[in-house]
Amino acid sequence: MEKLKIWVKNMEKKDIRKLVAAKRKTLSQTEVETKSRIICEQIMKMEAFQKASCIFVYMGCKGEVSTEPLIEEAWRLGKKVAAPRVCGEDMNYYYITSYEDTAPGYFDIPEPVAGTAEAADEEALLIVPGVGFDQQRHRCGYGKGFYDRYLSQHQKHTTLAAAFEFQMMEEVPADVHDIFPQYLITEERFFADSNVLLESIGQAAKETEPQLRKLSTAAKNQALLKAAEYLEQYRGKILDANAQDIQKARENQMPEGLVDRLLLNDSRIEGMSEGLRQIARLDDPVGEIMEMKKRPNGLMIGKKRVPLGVVGIIYESRPNVTADAFGLCFKTGNAVILKGGSDAIHSNRAIVDVLCHALQDCGIPSAALQLIGVTDRETTARFMKLKQYVDVLIPRGGAGLIRAVVEGSTIPVIETGTGNCHIYVDETADLEMAADIINNAKTQRIGVCNACESIVVHEKIEKVFLSVLKQKLDAHNVELRCDKQALSCIDGGVPASEEDWGREYLDYILSVKTVSSIEEAIAHINRYNTGHSEAIITKDYANAMRFLNEIDAAAVYVNASTRFTDGFEFGFGAEIGISTQKLHARGPMGLEALTTTKYIIFGNGQTR
Repeated sequence: MEKLKIWVKNMEKKDIRKLVAAKRKTLSQTEVETKSRIICEQIMKMEAFQKASCIFVYMGCKGEVSTEPLIEEAWRLGKKVAAPRVCGEDMNYYYITSYEDTAPGYFDIPEPVAGTAEAADEEALLIVPGVGFDQQRHRCGYGKGFYDRYLSQHQKHTTLAAAFEFQMMEEVPADVHDIFPQYLITEERFFADSNVLLESIGQAAKETEPQLRKLSTAAKNQALLKAAEYLEQYRGKILDANAQDIQKARENQMPEGLVDRLLLNDSRIEGMSEGLRQIARLDDPVGEIMEMKKRPNGLMIGKKRVPLGVVGIIYESRPNVTADAFGLCFKTGNAVILKGGSDAIHSNRAIVDVLCHALQDCGIPSAALQLIGVTDRETTARFMKLKQYVDVLIPRGGAGLIRAVVEGSTIPVIETGTGNCHIYVDETADLEMAADIINNAKTQRIGVCNACESIVVHEKIEKVFLSVLKQKLDAHNVELRCDKQALSCIDGGVPASEEDWGREYLDYILSVKTVSSIEEAIAHINRYNTGHSEAIITKDYANAMRFLNEIDAAAVYVNASTRFTDGFEFGFGAEIGISTQKLHARGPMGLEALTTTKYIIFGNGQTR
């Protein structure tokens, strides 16, 4: 059902009520039940529900979101349940232990019967009904003000509104006395007061961290294997969610390279699963003792690898990062908080749901892995300042995202850079091999940071080489943006601008720079590269060694594609990112990069 469109600014609430009432009449009972169950299941996964000892909940009727699944789960878990009863101008809550404790009351809405105990004014999760909502969580109720009056007098509750997606509007007029909920959930989206949400997520991660530190390697590996199994078992759910993201991306005319980053298929889900299995097979670095030395006074001093604690990851439209990040952080005993982009929100939610299911089935708190389900910039900015809970922040994405995190975070950041990767074709290169390597590095997958974006070619072999290369690249319609000399060597080239030398295209575009020596090639690459991955194709050993020594990058290749800069290819199982900074970690970051060390000292009574 389409979202209700509000085309009149400051539309009257009475008109909103009429429109929503008409929409509700078009819903079948099956639609109400199906959508309601989706909403209730999302609420059940929330920390606010799991921690609450009491749930204050409305009794749904007349096309509202049905709260029956929530009520029944609360009873099953031994939580107290309270429902509202209207008396004159007031509304109060009363405990119910079964549906037999209710009977039709105000407007035939089920209410607790006389004789049920009035609920105490306690901290509880309170589920709020409503007619219409907007993304700021402004609420249009039924017009009697019962909930606004009640909540103004009872402020201990965590408040959450449940609504169908068609109840979401562009704008709901807000009155001075209106109290809007802290959370709002539909069958498709989640909205929240970002301060409340982040505080809850941060606290849950910090509370879970000590439990993760105590997990044995065997327990961690068992959970990773279960997670890998569930990714494949529930691939249909994940692919359905990804299809929603892909459809929206194409409607928004997202560039093809970015759509490719977003896309999941059977092969990529199997790759995610295999990544988790490989992580399970890797040695656990946590607990490793290093550099144990005996001092002259008899003290034994060494270093021990320990988890970082709580890791935050901000990333864009790469849903496979969700599984990779979980696997690496979990294996190293870290809790992880993920903040993905809006482009992949449905995919990320589905993957996190599956992974958390695996954790719970292994007896491990699901708060070990949390996804911030709100994608607005304000929430992202506040997340970057959650220093009291998050120990390190890792951004993965384009230059704009990484710059925003590095400049805006108060949490220590491990910077992962963009990939303006070069391949230098030396005058002694095997030209056929060079063309094959560049073809692979450019076209195998264009939307990744280790794809080749620029080639540097020695002038002595340029004319012959570009002819060989162009035949291969033409099959993929690659556009060559060339300097003046390269333009004279081929047909169909496009003049390059200064901007092209430093650009990460993420598209079927390649810049071509002509040089007269290896010195000029190295100088050009070091000026324009992003510190990611650079390669030389050569038969000259001295030139190869010089390139390895003088190029400033995280990964430097001789006679191989830059596409190998990847945690899986390097034998890490997966990667948390590719660091282009020089402190703590550099290059593909596997397990050890997600640990730190502490000193351990053994003595036998020494004093100073």
